[in-house]
Amino acid sequence: GSTRYIGGTSHLIYLGAGGDGAESPNAYANVDQYQQQENPLTSWTEVTSDPELVLHLINMYFCWHYSFFTTLSKNLFYRDFLLGKPPPGSRRKTEYCTPLLVNAMLALGCHFTAWPGARTDRNDSATAGDHFFKEAKRLILEGDLHEVPALTTVQALALMSVREAGCGREAKGWVYSGMSFRMACDLGLNLDSGGMQSKQGAIDETEEDARKITFWGCFLFDKCWSNYLGRLPQLPNSMITVQKFEVFPVEDADIWSAYTDSGLSQAHAQPSRTRAVARQISRLCEISSDLMNFFYNPIDMDKAKGKQAELKKLSEIHQRLETWRRELPKELEPKEGGLPSMLVMHMFFQLLYIHLFRPFLKYNQNTSPLPAHVSPRKLCTQAAQMISKLLRLYKRSHGLRQICNIAVYIAHSACTIHLLNLPEKNARRDIIHGVKHLEEIAEGWLCARRTLGILSVLAKNWKVELPEEAATVLARTDAKFGPYGEVSTPKAAVHTSEKAKEQPTSGSPLLPAYSMPMSSAANTTTFFDKHGIPISSLTSDNLRRTSENRSLPPNDAAQMAFPRVVRHPTDAQNASTPASTTAGNRHSMDSTTNSSGNSPSQLFGGVDALIREGQDWWLRDQSQLAVGFENWDLSAEDIAWLSSSGIGSPSVPANGYVGGAVGGGIGVAGVNGAGLNGAVHAVNGNTNGGVNGVNGLGYGGALNSYNEDEWYQ
Repeated sequence: GSTRYIGGTSHLIYLGAGGDGAESPNAYANVDQYQQQENPLTSWTEVTSDPELVLHLINMYFCWHYSFFTTLSKNLFYRDFLLGKPPPGSRRKTEYCTPLLVNAMLALGCHFTAWPGARTDRNDSATAGDHFFKEAKRLILEGDLHEVPALTTVQALALMSVREAGCGREAKGWVYSGMSFRMACDLGLNLDSGGMQSKQGAIDETEEDARKITFWGCFLFDKCWSNYLGRLPQLPNSMITVQKFEVFPVEDADIWSAYTDSGLSQAHAQPSRTRAVARQISRLCEISSDLMNFFYNPIDMDKAKGKQAELKKLSEIHQRLETWRRELPKELEPKEGGLPSMLVMHMFFQLLYIHLFRPFLKYNQNTSPLPAHVSPRKLCTQAAQMISKLLRLYKRSHGLRQICNIAVYIAHSACTIHLLNLPEKNARRDIIHGVKHLEEIAEGWLCARRTLGILSVLAKNWKVELPEEAATVLARTDAKFGPYGEVSTPKAAVHTSEKAKEQPTSGSPLLPAYSMPMSSAANTTTFFDKHGIPISSLTSDNLRRTSENRSLPPNDAAQMAFPRVVRHPTDAQNASTPASTTAGNRHSMDSTTNSSGNSPSQLFGGVDALIREGQDWWLRDQSQLAVGFENWDLSAEDIAWLSSSGIGSPSVPANGYVGGAVGGGIGVAGVNGAGLNGAVHAVNGNTNGGVNGVNGLGYGGALNSYNEDEWYQ
């Protein structure tokens, strides 16, 4: 677990055996130094001496988190874990289990249980796992573990990163993930180990498998972070030569049963298929990596790719997504009582469709490179509705008290689209269910509490008329968890005209960065999207009544002219950041100057804002998910389509969700001269139970086998 990669240009290859002074982990492999621990399970942590609690939390971790974020060899871990921590002075080594890794697992396990021992403050669910996480941090610092590359440290840091994200501390989580990924590369986990030699000789099959599963776990963490924060992947496909891990029939045949505070439930017991699901998720991650690098690369934001290049890439990625879906084994299709990891995997699949078609919302019908019958807005709506349907299926099958925190981000993305589609009937249904889902998830994950607060603020600032049930839920969660405005809320970077800059800021409530401001032609304050395109303009008067009026961003490109760009340090005085008017928004972003008006650092408020302790800057991408839909205003035709499509409604026949709504798909020969000649073929809606349309939202009627309204309360 500590074999490092040294490349041919490095002089370190001449160190030879023992050259770095490190003791071989296998030096005493044949020496029987085993000593029985009084409590092997509790020997790994100093937080608790209760073996029942440790076992309960480890079971929670493996049941609900490991099944999706598969980043270690479960069998090798248990082999060392059950023996207990080697006593002081023992020569016995544990290669696949360490106190750091165990405490990271225990911290995550705390988020799936209501046991008082899982909390630092027994009466405060917000402190779940804090004591184990604190112990993990202590072990890193006191043992300088970040300086000693090892598989278990890579795994622990990755788990710590995703746990911090679930607690709404993305800045810290991002750092932990970076440490994990860099250490993984230091160990050469991204490379095929076939030709690698360690000081102990060739790497055996056991360690090779452990290295593979660890790297592809990191690869998944990286893609989740990439989508979560709207950043480029740190582990690109181009740096990978290692093969995917093997699927072991015996291991995947182990029975998975839902484990809760009430014990094991056999209601949906089935083969775990952990590695089979993990391999499918890794394929989606490879697609996500290319999608993010092409459509969301900040280096290319100010470069015109050309409509044909965009259409070609869209066609390629869409075809890969459709191929993934078509080749998916039947046992991994979503169904009632399906594996939790499999259901979340399909939510991630639908999220990629939203991210794929979202960049094309910048076009209108006259400028879009897509065929006339292909509407990015409709496709994003279909994917959002499918995400909501999968969440309802997850709730019915397993409840939402135990679910991976990545589902919060996916649900947030879907709910934003539902808000934009209100008051359409399906959007009303989905937003009601969406906020109820998030309220249930919020008992275990703090990030869900923040998402509820954001949705509450969005609804108020957009003057959305929420359904009564949804409004009641948001009012209740605002009262229980506190409104979103009470935490630090960075503002969008702005450029103001001289006249607007002279206006007093006191008493002028400003729209948060994630709202849709009103447009005007004079005396403007301009908000930018992530591509550097001005979203809309606010007059000084409008700034004072933004909470009273709602308007969607302009549709006319003429209204979206670029503002003056600050290009010299002395011009910084001419750019300002809106002043915060509430205590909760006191950590406003600093105004930052750049050579480009659409620089990512300008969008996020500069480097200082990125590393600040305040944890809400990550919402910039979620805010852009909302305000990036410049052309979302619904026409009469769109409203009629939404009302008649019946996507996800109980009455939809089993032969497909999409029907003919999107016609023949993207694969139209010679569209705009692109000559794609059907590169992306839409499957006929009458075959394979409705696996049809541009984004293949139908799943053979598997999700239409029940009436949601009968069971969902």
